[in-house]
Amino acid sequence: MESNNPGSSHAVQLAVERQVAPVVLEPNGVAHRFLAQVDSITAWIIGFALLTELTVLFGSIVTRFFGHPLLWSQEIGLLSLTVLTFSGGALAYWRDEQMAVQAFVAWLPPFWQNVARALADWSVVVMAVVVCPLAAQEVQISWNDVTQVLGISTGWYLVPVSLGMLLLLLFALGRLWYQPRKTVLLTGILAFAVTALIAASFQSAGPSSSNPAVLLLTFGVFGLQMLIGVPIGFVLTTAAALFLHSSGTATLLVIPLHLTSGISSFVLLAVPFFMLAGAVMTEGGLSLPLAEFVRCLVGRIRGGLLQVIVVTMYIFSGLSGSKVADVAAVGSTMKDMLKQNGYDPAETTAVLAASAVMGETIPPSIAMLVLGSITTLPMGALFMAGLLPAGVIAVWIMALIYIRARHFNVRKAEKYTLGETCRITLRAIPALLVPAFLVGGIVSGLATPTEISSTAVIYAILIGVFGYKAINGHGLWKIIRGSAVKAGTILFIIAAGGAFSWTLTIATIPHKIAALFQYLGHSSSLFMLATVFTLIVMGAILEGLPALLVFGPLLLPLAPVFGVDQLQYGIVLIIAMGLGSFSPPIGLCIYVCCSVTGTTMEEAAPRMLPYIIVVILGLLAVAFIPWFSLVLPRLLHLI
Repeated sequence: MESNNPGSSHAVQLAVERQVAPVVLEPNGVAHRFLAQVDSITAWIIGFALLTELTVLFGSIVTRFFGHPLLWSQEIGLLSLTVLTFSGGALAYWRDEQMAVQAFVAWLPPFWQNVARALADWSVVVMAVVVCPLAAQEVQISWNDVTQVLGISTGWYLVPVSLGMLLLLLFALGRLWYQPRKTVLLTGILAFAVTALIAASFQSAGPSSSNPAVLLLTFGVFGLQMLIGVPIGFVLTTAAALFLHSSGTATLLVIPLHLTSGISSFVLLAVPFFMLAGAVMTEGGLSLPLAEFVRCLVGRIRGGLLQVIVVTMYIFSGLSGSKVADVAAVGSTMKDMLKQNGYDPAETTAVLAASAVMGETIPPSIAMLVLGSITTLPMGALFMAGLLPAGVIAVWIMALIYIRARHFNVRKAEKYTLGETCRITLRAIPALLVPAFLVGGIVSGLATPTEISSTAVIYAILIGVFGYKAINGHGLWKIIRGSAVKAGTILFIIAAGGAFSWTLTIATIPHKIAALFQYLGHSSSLFMLATVFTLIVMGAILEGLPALLVFGPLLLPLAPVFGVDQLQYGIVLIIAMGLGSFSPPIGLCIYVCCSVTGTTMEEAAPRMLPYIIVVILGLLAVAFIPWFSLVLPRLLHLI
């Protein structure tokens, strides 16, 4: 049985990466054993949900081929997705895998770190206590409504919200149980006193949607929770509930409804599939043959293995969809090669992070899937629009490596014989077929991104289990459960982002932003520069994807007003968001890169500066030259 709780080695590793001391549980306590059992049962449930979703949707593709599509597959798929989102998101919180801003907490003395951690966990308790009964009440209200195909109650889609909140409450209390008693008691009194004060003050004074103090309070609590390390998905949910309660613009019952509607897009079913496919490919041994193949192609260029990292990231980004998975797979695969050839880990970290930013627009990027699900941008056109901009940034990074290589005196890779090249190429073909298969299937219209992603999982399993024989049945089931937890992390943020974005809309924030941008006149250049700056900063603060969820729906409608194509603008948003998430000192993903390469953020940050400048220059080229983003979609008649 896995014991991936805050006391596990995995949680300790994550905490070290974020430079915050982990919560340590007593290994033999009754509470520990109980929570470990809940952890294990939840992991099985979400693993089964992911497996059910995969079976149903891939089965729908097969039966459609024979002329008998499973019309109910989408309803079952979305139900499985809600289980993944809320139970998986709760388990990810317990295992300390939820995205949270830890930079401020890491600078605090140990005592205040304990205070911040306890306050963060109490914040989760408050959120769960508020949302859980709302979801249960909404289940009762919607129980008599039924779905169109299966005729099941729509209340079933809200049941996972209630259960997920119960799990969050249990896990938050479990985390608090093993923290210093005095700290937990005092912070608990503070948290509930502040909550009661806010509730009582607006109940006595009456809600006021026009009162500027409401927005000030909402964003003040939002910022405070971010600073103390509350996971971002929970911050977004709390902020939405706080604004609705304080302003009186809508009943709080809409919170669970918008949490579920935030993930109701059919294209989001592809998110856990692409993450699972990437994990299977990594564990199944596809990343090493791919790296060796790229080494044959570009390893002799000045910069050697650093050039290999860039090209491998470009290809591998089209396999997993997850930038963190790309960094872990490519960095771990090439770590020994780089060490044996004397490459500086800090320089490697800088190249790996810059390459990950480049890969944000290579399909099937999760950021692209999310942007396509929350906007009207066509997914096929979005996928094609990102290929050339990523290539532009890759060329700039490789040119910088070429220039810096002489200064760092790195060695070229050894020369391969024709026989070795042929052997390595043949071994890499299964991995190379995946991006062509993904992009070709979607662009040709033969399948949707969701259908392609489920097929990619089946393909990866066949190659990993029967081709390279690197995975057995037990290992595959472990990968499925682990991928389900990671998918829950992303999906919960998407769900919370949907609720928060709706709240911003009824708070007329888009109108306020539009009015603010009117001061730019009708200058598309100033509009682009303001966008790049905003998304880089917010991408670092909100850890990437949440920034896109919040600002994508707000800014994208403004693009035509300034004469900017929305497709091009979407690509700029994604790259800027990615640059923020990989930028030191607070970008979470830079710590992942440092962990993979065995260095520290302090060592890597100076080396990152020239690469950040190069990526910004590449981003500006994409922002001010529409041709890079629009030429391929136009050639393929996608726009």
